[in-house]
Amino acid sequence: MNGSAFSGGGLNPARAVYLVARREFMTRVRGKVFVVGTLIAVALLGLYAVLQITVFDNLNTTTTFHVGFTAQAQPLAAPAKAAGPILGVEVMVTQASDQAAAESQVRSGTLDALVTGAPSTPQVVVKSQLDPTLSSLLTGVVRQEALDAELSRAGLNPAAVQAQANRASFRLDVLQPLKPNAVEQPIVGAILAFLLYLFLSVYGAVIAQGVVAEKASRVVEVLLSTLRPGQLLLGKVLGIGLAGLVQFGIIVGCGLAFTLPTHVLALPGAAIGSVLGGVVWFVLGFVLYALMLATSAALVSRVEEVSAATIPISMVMVVAWLLAYVVFIPQIDAAQTGTAVPPGVENLGTVASLIPLFSPVLMPIRIAAGDAPLWQGAMAIVLTLLSIAAVAWLAARVYANSVLRFGARIKLSRALRQAH
Repeated sequence: MNGSAFSGGGLNPARAVYLVARREFMTRVRGKVFVVGTLIAVALLGLYAVLQITVFDNLNTTTTFHVGFTAQAQPLAAPAKAAGPILGVEVMVTQASDQAAAESQVRSGTLDALVTGAPSTPQVVVKSQLDPTLSSLLTGVVRQEALDAELSRAGLNPAAVQAQANRASFRLDVLQPLKPNAVEQPIVGAILAFLLYLFLSVYGAVIAQGVVAEKASRVVEVLLSTLRPGQLLLGKVLGIGLAGLVQFGIIVGCGLAFTLPTHVLALPGAAIGSVLGGVVWFVLGFVLYALMLATSAALVSRVEEVSAATIPISMVMVVAWLLAYVVFIPQIDAAQTGTAVPPGVENLGTVASLIPLFSPVLMPIRIAAGDAPLWQGAMAIVLTLLSIAAVAWLAARVYANSVLRFGARIKLSRALRQAH
């Protein structure tokens, strides 16, 4: 049986595709899986934002030292507290009016250390051992105090000397300046590539299973009495894909609404253009792969056989992501160091990104990194659109020849031969 065996019921082709797409879209968005899954995902994002604000941001990850200073050693208290952030710690100072009581606090662990004696020759009292970081901090403070004392004895103003020292600097001469957002941009492209891979893995499987489910239930026989196979196939891809994009958009939109205003997530302004370009490749990649997955699924008659039938397409997706990894890591290294991407990797990324099966994954990374000239991006889009048209035409013929055949799995070579 071939495509000519279907009359199409006299429906306008565009309207036929629209009706199928509308049916698939409404069926998916009204289903419990869609509604419950979306609500759970949004709730988890909201919970994460709340926990980030109320719990995670309030977790004190800075080491805090509680140090007591007797009246004689009190001049060291303020410098010790000010020196804490330099070493990444916090120093809580306490005035110890009673040395014996303060030593009891050291024994009980309330105080980490007690500083007594003259500022130039202090004594530090600890319970068992002095923390190395606190030791370095107190050593620096005591040395600064000794230096200030020597400057004063020499008739110099320690504050003026310190101010003069702080004004000393150097001139920086950068030979290879980093591009603005040089690191963030490739990361945005890689995230978009990963999201496309994840989206295809989930909704590509939904399309494939939907094709087989209709075939197994013989519903497809009724549908093909009024529709051509190509119209049915394209409508299913567009309808299910649109439902997935709506769900994905709701989740991402809510995620940004939860995280951006609360500063849980920061999106560079320069990355917005990369995101918009990534959306274009997102749609092109989904349509291309979804058509191939649906065609592969039409070759089998049971849902249990879908995974095996779609393995070749899944492997191409995996190879595309591995290539993205190979291109992405050197991009990040080059952005961080200000060096050029190795020529071999750059050539591999350029050639592979122009191959339609790999373009939707690789091109967003290159565009985000500013590594793809405008003509290469335009060429990749044209080649991908031509590939989608060719795959759609071929898929419709293979689908027409195999969708009404039940039983054993049909070989693709046989379906291709009989499609002509």
